[in-house]
Amino acid sequence: MAGFDVHVSVASVVGGVGVTILMGTGQADPQIALICFFATMIGGVLPDVDADESIPLRLAFTFFALLASFLVMFSHADGYSILELIVLWLLMFLFVRLVVLELFTRTTSHRGIFHSLPAGVLFACVTAILLSRLFHHSAKLSWLAGLFVLLGYVVHLILDELYSLKLLGAGGVSRSFGSAFKLYSNNIWVTSALYAAIAVLFLFTPSLTEMVDAVFNQATWNAVQTRWVPTGAWFGLPFLSISSQSP
Repeated sequence: MAGFDVHVSVASVVGGVGVTILMGTGQADPQIALICFFATMIGGVLPDVDADESIPLRLAFTFFALLASFLVMFSHADGYSILELIVLWLLMFLFVRLVVLELFTRTTSHRGIFHSLPAGVLFACVTAILLSRLFHHSAKLSWLAGLFVLLGYVVHLILDELYSLKLLGAGGVSRSFGSAFKLYSNNIWVTSALYAAIAVLFLFTPSLTEMVDAVFNQATWNAVQTRWVPTGAWFGLPFLSISSQSP
């Protein structure tokens, strides 16, 4: 499969192209562009969270441990003393970082259900929910970030499949071919649970209407067509004038 650096690099390029199109059509300001860009990078490494020693796994559980610790501490901020809040924060952090992480690594296998397209949809829904409900961003931004997570996720899966083909080396197709980009795992119960989780989470996601109306409309596509290439000279340089280059 592709290495961590390859996944990050390719996801960065794809994300950069994506947010450039958004900004060029007026659908994103610099803040939205940066959020979507980093969302693509995160999605580009998320499929490897089921690898026991992976960097994404450690980073993801550190993030969720911090998030859970602060949420628990905030919920008891009015009733407990400062020392009690510190102890509560530390206990929650250690519980998620050590106990929950250990359970996760014992019950998952690399290239299992997390290496699948529906898992990418799951993380897209989670991203949209977190940004809208926890950080109070608009439905449009929340879903755009979710879709860019899914974009990075798909890029990761495609890269792993391409590396399985061994296009740049000898030895034929790898035995792992077909295990990355898939719609289900060999365990029907795990697959069913994933699809059920997507259905439940979708009920809590923000409305898709704002994002769809803004991005998938005729005005946006007209902006793509009219701004895709410069109408005068490239970068405003006279010697790169389009008219002078035409026969």
